[in-house]
Amino acid sequence: MPTPDIQRARATQAGFSMVEMLMTAFILAIGLLGLALLQTMSLRASRGNRSATTAVLLADQIMDQVEMEGRLTWLNVSDTTYANPSLATFTDLKYLNNNQVKEYFNPSGGSVAVGDPTTFFTATTVLMPQQPVATAGVVSLVTVTVTFSDTVNASNVPVVRSVYLARRVIHG
Repeated sequence: MPTPDIQRARATQAGFSMVEMLMTAFILAIGLLGLALLQTMSLRASRGNRSATTAVLLADQIMDQVEMEGRLTWLNVSDTTYANPSLATFTDLKYLNNNQVKEYFNPSGGSVAVGDPTTFFTATTVLMPQQPVATAGVVSLVTVTVTFSDTVNASNVPVVRSVYLARRVIHG
């Protein structure tokens, strides 16, 4: 037979009530929903950062091509053993012969045609000032702007973001 102290201790231990259990479940559910929302937001931010990184790399690749054209034209014009460079030497230049070049790229890489539904990145290269390539020692400001849209707002309208890269390039 239990002693009276043990009986009294058992009577004061009632355990959890149903209200306490419901409140605990409610607080736990709010916490889990918050974690799920945090996970969704981090995935969205990661996708946006990947797109921005790709846009920066694309702009840098285009700028490297512009600088390569500048070096080639400078070497052709300033080469003392090459007599009378002509504009025919520079007809294949993509960026230095044009004031503005607009290109379209898809996410998996490579150029696409205008209006292609896979277009994700649009790169616009602007050369200022526009001068003949055969003129020796021209310094031009070249800007590359890459625009892209990887998210939509609440109205389901694409949010356009851009990356801007500018350098001075000596050429021809």
